[in-house]
Amino acid sequence: MTKGPAYRYAPILSIQALCRALGCNEPFLRSLAERASGMYIGPKPMQKKSGGIRFVYDTKHPLKDVLKKVNRVFFKKTHYPTYLTGSLDGRDYSTNAGIHAGATGAITEDISQFFPSITADMVYEIWTKLFRFGHEPAMLLTALTTKDGVVFQGTPTGSYIANLVFWSTEHIVVEKLQSLNIRYSRYVDDVTLSKASTLSLDEKTWAISQIYSMIGAQGFKPKREKHGILSGKGAIKIMGLNANAKVSLPRKERSLIRAKVHALEKRFESGEIDFSFRTELNKVSGVVGKMSRFHKHEASQLRGRINVIRRSIELIPIITIGSQYPRTVLPQDVQN
Repeated sequence: MTKGPAYRYAPILSIQALCRALGCNEPFLRSLAERASGMYIGPKPMQKKSGGIRFVYDTKHPLKDVLKKVNRVFFKKTHYPTYLTGSLDGRDYSTNAGIHAGATGAITEDISQFFPSITADMVYEIWTKLFRFGHEPAMLLTALTTKDGVVFQGTPTGSYIANLVFWSTEHIVVEKLQSLNIRYSRYVDDVTLSKASTLSLDEKTWAISQIYSMIGAQGFKPKREKHGILSGKGAIKIMGLNANAKVSLPRKERSLIRAKVHALEKRFESGEIDFSFRTELNKVSGVVGKMSRFHKHEASQLRGRINVIRRSIELIPIITIGSQYPRTVLPQDVQN
């Protein structure tokens, strides 16, 4: 039997108990809840992996500090089923793709306007029904974790609430899908279904209807333009990773990483070792690190080539010579 999220600790039934749990006095916590909507920073544009832009928010102190306590005291002590893979300790986009490794067919869905559609009523229900908290502490926690009646992406508690928004129905849908050997995962607002054997047309239609019913019952809508049907005849790409066999980086991305390492070597050989070179070296080292998660042997070879460059330039000082940016002085530049 598939189980959903669970909070297995004693419920908070009074404001006084909530204050003790969070280490705050009651006047401070009530005042903060009243002011919470005015303590947001943003929106800040952030580049999506898909190429689009999402807008995120942060929170000012002391609200931010209290929300981090809410995470530590309540959300981090909550059990999250393995099908939830986004913004949770030890889980990431690779975990999400790994659930679907060896797929011969997959379906991808995206929930439209996900965070702005998470209402204060939904959050209150999470506190009262999943956590079993009393009315007053639930109301106060809802005020602390929402702005103008909705949840905003980027805040300390936002991703945890996003993972719990389907807490009462998602595990039931997952169990239905598993009865047909269909695998399910959700990475915040990205839903993926897959099967190791061929998905028939009837199975696809039924599975999609299950997802649309689940999100529709909570007032969400699918982003129709992001709906995808993937076949094993091509790449089963999930969260930017191939999942046809084991999880791996797409061939094109691996080729691009190799090209970046080669370009660094050419710049180094030509003596173009200014301040920007060191910055680029660190960036390329980062993408090689990403490759190492999926292609250790290939990444190890590239890492060795980068380390040769790094060891060489560490022996060369950087000084500023009458220009806007520092320039690396090569040994041949030094006059005796």
